[in-house]
Amino acid sequence: MIRRHPSRAIIDLDAYVSNLELVRRLAGGDAALIPVLKANAYGHGLVPLARAALRVQPAMLAVATVEEGIALRTAGITAPILIMVHPHKDAVPFFLEYQLTLTCSDLNMAQELGARAHAANCVAPIHCKIDTGMGRQGFNYDEALAALQYVSRMTHLDLQGIFTHFPCADIPDDKFTHDQIKAFRQLLKQVDKAGFPYEMAHAANSAAVVNYQESILDAVRPGLMTYGVWPTAPDKSAALMKRVLRWETTVVQIRELPAGASIGYGRTYKTTKPVKTAVLPVGYADGYKYQLGNKADVLIRGKRCPVRGSVCMDQIVVDVSEAPDAACGDTATLIGADGDACITPEELARLADTIPYDILTAIGTRVHREYTGAGASGDMGA
Repeated sequence: MIRRHPSRAIIDLDAYVSNLELVRRLAGGDAALIPVLKANAYGHGLVPLARAALRVQPAMLAVATVEEGIALRTAGITAPILIMVHPHKDAVPFFLEYQLTLTCSDLNMAQELGARAHAANCVAPIHCKIDTGMGRQGFNYDEALAALQYVSRMTHLDLQGIFTHFPCADIPDDKFTHDQIKAFRQLLKQVDKAGFPYEMAHAANSAAVVNYQESILDAVRPGLMTYGVWPTAPDKSAALMKRVLRWETTVVQIRELPAGASIGYGRTYKTTKPVKTAVLPVGYADGYKYQLGNKADVLIRGKRCPVRGSVCMDQIVVDVSEAPDAACGDTATLIGADGDACITPEELARLADTIPYDILTAIGTRVHREYTGAGASGDMGA
């Protein structure tokens, strides 16, 4: 096959669905799923992953922005869509036009949406977020009960959900997280006692599903683990998770450099002996982190080949001394397995002093997405 795209991410939709089903089993089976598809489905492709998620009959889909919600609607997806980031008031009309669900974090936004729903003679669904310690958006905890009661009385708003979020759920047996869960459950008891209705409460992200069973309520919001990265210290269930994304590029040039040659901007690597190198057409503009220069490996012919010199905008150079038969046209694996060797997002994150989320969501639009598994139609672009 002739490839126009030298760098490509191959996404296994069946593996993604399998991970969603694993979350359902870990959550106990009764909790509904709200798959998190923000940031282009963590770099995997928003629309193809959303369509795959529908195979497990989720309660709704979750994205960050109004634009992401509109993209799903434009693609023909009719499932409920939760917009998780507090929008600017100018975006409120789009919630009605595209039937999106607002995350409400203050009464001004509730009033704005309620007024517009009244004018349109419709009822708009909302989920209210409670800040139990994340310190970002949300109603202050000590004001939450009154705010929820106020919102529930607005005639053109439907209080469908109440939720919170954890900053440290990846840490097992964390006192702060236990306290958050206790506080949120106490609030829900107060809501029930006050007698105003809502449909679902949700709190657990991927890490909380694994570490804090007591945080599993009516629904869970899995993100990272559905894409094949275990969100906390591995346990026996981690072996059931499937890797979803493979990132490959192509060797475009083989060179022989003499001893004393320097490689890349800043001349951060100098050869101490003659060395065979390969040039790969991928760089930080594609999401391959600048910080990986002189640290990371790629896989060529099943061998680890170290990156030499700085990561450039569009290219990297690797030492192929361990793969002496490497040739132009060979596949170079950036994330994924080749023979017995494997490079994971976790490995690259550790080397770049960042987190796996950053590695995955940074994979750019120049990296062509290809899909496998049920429902895939091969090349589907970025």
